[in-house]
Formats: sequence, structure tokens, C-alpha cells
Amino acid sequence: MSVQIGALSRLVRPTPPPIELGIAVATGLTVVETLLVYPLRQAMVPYFPGMIYIVGVLITSMVWGMWLGMATAVASTLAFVYYHVRPFESFAAGDVRQVVDLAVLLIVAVATSAVANLSRVRAVQAEESDLTAEMARLLLYAEDLPAVLPAVAQRIARSLQLPDAAIHLATVPGDDRHAAFPLYIDAAQRATLVVPAETPKQTMQRLRDSIVPSLTPLLNAGWERAAVLNSLETSREQLRRLAAEQAALGRVAKLVAGGSPPAEVFDAITTELHGLMSEYSTWLCRYEPDGTASVVATNLTDDLTTDVRWPIDGENVLVKVRNTGCAARVDTFDGAAGPVAAYARDMGIHSVVGVPIVVDGRLWGVAGVAWVRSEPLPPGTEARVAEFTDLAAIAIANAEGKAELSASRTRLVAAADQARQRIERNLHDGAMQHFLAVAMQLGAAEAILPPELTEARAELSHARRGLISAMDNLREISRGIHPTLLASDGLPTALRALARRSPVPVDLDVQTDQRMPPVVETAAYYIVSEALTNAVKHAHATVVHVQATRNDMLHLSIDDDGIGGADPHRGTGLTGLQDRVEALGGHLTISSPADGGTRLSATIPTDSIPLQLS
Repeated sequence: MSVQIGALSRLVRPTPPPIELGIAVATGLTVVETLLVYPLRQAMVPYFPGMIYIVGVLITSMVWGMWLGMATAVASTLAFVYYHVRPFESFAAGDVRQVVDLAVLLIVAVATSAVANLSRVRAVQAEESDLTAEMARLLLYAEDLPAVLPAVAQRIARSLQLPDAAIHLATVPGDDRHAAFPLYIDAAQRATLVVPAETPKQTMQRLRDSIVPSLTPLLNAGWERAAVLNSLETSREQLRRLAAEQAALGRVAKLVAGGSPPAEVFDAITTELHGLMSEYSTWLCRYEPDGTASVVATNLTDDLTTDVRWPIDGENVLVKVRNTGCAARVDTFDGAAGPVAAYARDMGIHSVVGVPIVVDGRLWGVAGVAWVRSEPLPPGTEARVAEFTDLAAIAIANAEGKAELSASRTRLVAAADQARQRIERNLHDGAMQHFLAVAMQLGAAEAILPPELTEARAELSHARRGLISAMDNLREISRGIHPTLLASDGLPTALRALARRSPVPVDLDVQTDQRMPPVVETAAYYIVSEALTNAVKHAHATVVHVQATRNDMLHLSIDDDGIGGADPHRGTGLTGLQDRVEALGGHLTISSPADGGTRLSATIPTDSIPLQLS
């Protein structure tokens, strides 16, 4: 894969070659393709020989961008018309297909230009992502930060096709030979990226807008990591403590990265904090809309349950953190007012530190530690707790974002299905009816022609048959867009109709007659439709077994006896189906060993999706 990406990056460079060269290449390709049409015309019959021009359009679009690609598309079409098509004024009634072919050539060429340009943009973005990942690997895993800076600079120069580049851990001014980009570490310029002054403007802009903003936080992170490593070396005891903290953070971070529920993360945070500070009590509280604070996790399960809510008044860290938004501490509760202070005195707690949990800029809650010693908590306690509150905030934001994303994806799927249904209805009620009327008019015209006009009758008959064939094709397309039976009669009826139309025998077992949310029925229909299509086109199956059952979930199972080897990562329709199922909160699995047939299993929740989502 890296070899393919490297070859593609050489073709779709971020800074394209001069436009003059692009015009020359486009002209040359058009000439060559025009000449190639002569020997290939007979070989490509009945195909349209003008499609050979797509190669030139693709190349110019990927290297020089969409506008030159579109210009090449128009020029190629004109060249084909001029050299290979007889003058338009001599067209007869039977030449309509040639006009259509020319129109298709132009449309396909322009579309190819746009798609190729999009591929170019995506390739450039991929190259920038690779560069950022490589810089992250070098900077974030460096034992000696200054030692890896030349390698980072060399990687930047190679990616941007610069003769050289350098990163200096100092403020270096630019001059006539070099351009300097300041790199700020801890809000102060402590490093400089230097490149040749004759670097193209587009590359300079890319450095300014993309590379430097990516490099700066990585350099900051690398600098901070180096500082941590240096501090660890100053004390074996500090090293042991920090290592234990990192291990605890890693365990919590693993839960966060794995998408664990916030409650599980909260319990892990209080447990890990208590493990690091064995004589401390730990707890997490959430600010509630009613002006109270609820305990969401604590290691004091025998004395303080998660059902407790504290009023936010009196003298305690809950009030201080809410009022200031910053970490706060109380070193003694002697004489302090409020139920929280009274509870602390009853528990023998003398000192408490509270650190805010901030999620997306809003104060969500407080993480706190307390102990019964008479002296205050150590000065660095706030910082140690803050590392865990960051993970708690990430877990909360992830959970909220996941819920919002799931709802948004479900709405998008429903909206797409609505659009498909409208298109199908418009095709059936509009274009199909119009085509039918035209076919009837052609039949009537053919019937009233005198018998001696045999050629005209033949032409009319041919046109009518072509129109009827187009109607059949359009009818099949409209069924694929959104089947009418699915909307009117439900999933079982639509699946039975799908099975009847399948060229491969289908053993259908549908054990549900109840209507489900339209988005669920649509997803199930397209899963079965795609599976049947693949069984015919790719698997060469002789029979397909389809089973659908429902309890609180819809369970689909499609098995065929084909050749297997289906891979959803090769850009098939299975990828889109997987996205659709996951958007509904379901799961799609594909098992397709070579020579072992293919099995698709899908599970889609039905009760958690509103019926009005259609």
C-alpha cells in the first residue's frame, strides 16, 4: 500500500507542474488519442471509440487540476467530432445515437475530470496526513529531541520537494537565501523552521497554513515529553511515582479509547487515584441543573453512595470550583458552614482538593481527593488529579458525541431514503408516463403509414422498441432506487418480490409480519438486494438462503454456495451497507472464505428507532 501511495503522490503532487506544461501535455494527449481512434475504431465496435479520450482527461485532471481537465474534456470532444464524425448538418434520423454518444462522451469526460481532481485533493490530504504522522512518530517517541530535528526537517523537505530544510532550537531570522517560520513552545519562540527563499509561493502557503500548525503542537508535545523524561531522571522516587501514574492513566485511557461507558471510566478514575494515593479518599461529582451536585463515583462505597446529592452552598470545594472554574482546596473544615463541611467533619476529613471537569468549554463537575491528616494536601495534588479529569472529560465528550453522531447518522440515512423514494415516485409518475405516451404515439404513427413506406415503418418500429426497452430499464432503475412494495406492503412482501426476480433460486424464510421503522426495512431490503446481486455477479452461486427474524432486533442471515472471497474493503456496495447498519446502531458481519460460500449476518435494533423516521 505504501508503494501505491508513493507512486500516486508523485503523480498528484501538491504543487502541480507549470500550467504551460499542462497545456502542452493535454494537447499532445489529445492528438495521440485522436490518432489512436483510427486503428481502434473497428476493434472497439460496438463500443464508443471516443471513450479513449478519458485517459487524457484523467491524467491532466490529476496532475494539473479540474479546470485544465475540463478544458481537455471539451477539446477532446471537439477533436473527435471534427476528425471522426461527419458534419452535423448531414445527420439523418438514425444518427441520434451518435449525438447521444457524443453527449455521453462530454459528460463522462467532465465527470471524470471532477472525480480525478477530487482524487488529487484526497491524495494531497493523505500525503499531509502521512507527513504529520511521521513527524509525530519522530517527535513523540524521541529520547533526545534535538537529535531527531534533522530527520523531521528532512522529512518535511522530502514531502514538499524542497532542496533542504532545517529546524533550529533558536530564533533564526530570515534573509535573502532563507525564509524563516517561528515555532512557539510554551507561548515563546524557541525554534525556527528554515527553508530556501526561492521556495514556490504555493509551497510557502502550505508551510504557513498546514505544516507549521501541525509541527508546532508536536514540537510542544515532544518538548514536554523531554522535560518529563529529564525530571524523571532527577529522582528515582519521582520516577517510580510518575511511572505508576502513567500506568494508571494508561489503563484509564485504554477504557476511554475503547469507548467504555462514562460510568465505567469514572469508577476506574476513582479506583486508580485511590491506588496511587492509598491514604486518600477519592470522588467525582457532577453539577446538576437543579443546583445540586451528585456523586457519580467514589471509593467510599460504604459511607457515600452514588445516589447522594449535595446542595452547592457553604464552604467547600464544590462551591469554589463552581464560582471560579479553577482547581480549589480547603485545608480545614473547622467552623466551615454547610452540610458538606459537616459531613467532612463527621468523616474526620481535614483537607480536600477539587479539580474541575470541563467538557467542551462547560463546567461539568469536580474530581476530588481528601485525607484525614491534619496538614494540608501536598502542593502538586491538583496537577496529579487534573491528568485524570482530562480523561474523564474526554470520556464524557466521546459519549455525548457518539450519541449525537448516532442520531445524526440515523437522520441522514432517513433523509437519504426519503430522497430516493421521491426520485422513484417522480420517475414512475412523471418520466415513465411520458415515455409510455410517446411509445403509443409512435405505434399510432406506424399504423397509419402507407404500406409502401417500408423504411419509415421500420425506423418507427425500431424507435418504438428502443423506447420500450428504455422504459424497462428505467423501471428496473426505479425499483432499485426505492421499491414501491417496500413502502406500501412492508419488508416481507418486498423480499418475496426480490426473490422472484432473482436469477438465482432463493430460499426465503421471513418470520416477521409486523411493520418496522422505514429506515430499518430499507436497510434490510438493500442488504438482501446487494447480497443477491453479488451472488449472481461475483459468487456464481446456485442457491441463496435468506432468513429474517425479529424480536427486539431484526436479524438477517444471507448464505450462498458460491466461490466466496468477498472483501468489503475493496470498494464494494457492502461498505455502504455496513455504514447504513452502523448508523442505525446495528452490526453487519461478512464471512466469505475462498471456496466456502459467503454469509452476511446483520443485526439492527427496531425498538429504539422512531417509526416516523422514514
